[in-house]
Amino acid sequence: MQNEKREIVTFLPKPPIKKSNRIAAYCRVSSQQDEQLHSLSAQVTYYENLLSRSDDCEFAGIYADTGISGTRTKNRAQFLQLIEDCRAGKVDGIITKSVSRFGRNTVDTLVFTRELRSLGIDVFFEKENLHSCSPEGELLLTLMAALAESEAVSMSDNIKWGKRRRYEKGLIESLAIANVYGFCKKDGKLVIDDQEALVLKRIYTEFINGYNYADIAAGLIADGVPTRRDGASWASTTVKNFLANEKYCGDCKFQKTFIQDPVSHKSVINRGELPQFLVEECLPVIIDKEMWSVAQSIRMRHSSGRPSPCEEYPFRGMMFCGTCGKPVNLQYTTREGRQLISAYRCISRKDNSGVEIPGLTYTPSHKSNYTKNPTDALVEYREKYCKKVPPRTLLCSDIRISVDRPQKAFVQAWNLIVGKKARYQATLKRTADVTEDVLIRYRAREMFRLLDDLGKITEFDYPLMLRTLDRVETTPDEKLTFLFQSGIRITV
Repeated sequence: MQNEKREIVTFLPKPPIKKSNRIAAYCRVSSQQDEQLHSLSAQVTYYENLLSRSDDCEFAGIYADTGISGTRTKNRAQFLQLIEDCRAGKVDGIITKSVSRFGRNTVDTLVFTRELRSLGIDVFFEKENLHSCSPEGELLLTLMAALAESEAVSMSDNIKWGKRRRYEKGLIESLAIANVYGFCKKDGKLVIDDQEALVLKRIYTEFINGYNYADIAAGLIADGVPTRRDGASWASTTVKNFLANEKYCGDCKFQKTFIQDPVSHKSVINRGELPQFLVEECLPVIIDKEMWSVAQSIRMRHSSGRPSPCEEYPFRGMMFCGTCGKPVNLQYTTREGRQLISAYRCISRKDNSGVEIPGLTYTPSHKSNYTKNPTDALVEYREKYCKKVPPRTLLCSDIRISVDRPQKAFVQAWNLIVGKKARYQATLKRTADVTEDVLIRYRAREMFRLLDDLGKITEFDYPLMLRTLDRVETTPDEKLTFLFQSGIRITV
């Protein structure tokens, strides 16, 4: 039994299926300078000749990124396309000049080479003579990628140092000012773009006349004013940035932002971490210095957090309590006859922090008045059984201003000033001559002209209010004090 000869069947291995060896090349340069572009052209020509003439592989194409940093992959369109083609099975191997050409970010380089290795795709780095799929490839590639990233950081520091030296010398050529809205280059010189300059002047004029960022942007959109970028639309942030840009008055501030991390290339606002340098009168002037300075003063007012007025609520964010200084806004109640009524009241009513006004008393309304057209029996019942609230000292939160009172009072205040025009114009002229506040000086001269041009008004003028009024304060006797931006103060 043991010596019985057994029959053994042998299964021969299948001959290996020769896999196509489609090799692609990746090239990259980090700037658009002539010598860099020449380097890219040389790389492309070299790999085209190398791969197209080789009998051992099939040429799968050249993937080349121009003027793109190697520290980030998201902006390298050709690199990402190469990875997608590898995932789709269109490429079997990659050849590139060096690890630094493949990428200067250690993490990204390792992530992509590991993914490619899992797909059976080798990356060959010529300068280092390194294959990513070789046994020692992972360790060597990690070291090489770290060196490439370190070199990128060092190069970034050198570039920053050079830029800061140019900033200190006020060399505006170090900034791409021709890319700023309102400017362009003509015959190699920086000049004003006339059409865009008209838009900027409109923005500044409307802002100084009292319109907020959103209103200005909406007006530009409604009038079909084009932006510099196709498909882009006007936004309040764009208007806000234009109004803050000192380049439009001929000055230039260097290092308003800086690159915090050379790998992520994230730009952050310079809030004192680095020195800034202001060079005056170095650019063509689009907005004169006074108008620009006035706009900055108004911007500071907007940054206070006060809500902006609008035509529906013209005094929103402009009314304040003359006793405690807190904002006064609209309050809706259903007191008289269960009808919804509204009035301006100090917000101290919300937390019961109203300030007492000595010498004045207040008696809360009796509940007998809370029903519309109450019967005699109901009135008699409430007066007999509902406890009456005794008088107390008047609080600033008790003061109520009817909803239409500010508009009517503004007309009264303006007409009072016009009625004594000679007196107030003398005051405005004196203010414009002696004050150092650029906004008050501008408004004083403007109001001097408006008193002549407009005269008395018969109805509330919203644009006039925006141009002239600073704030409104309530008084204990329910009057309103109008404080104009020119310094004039009127109580009606």
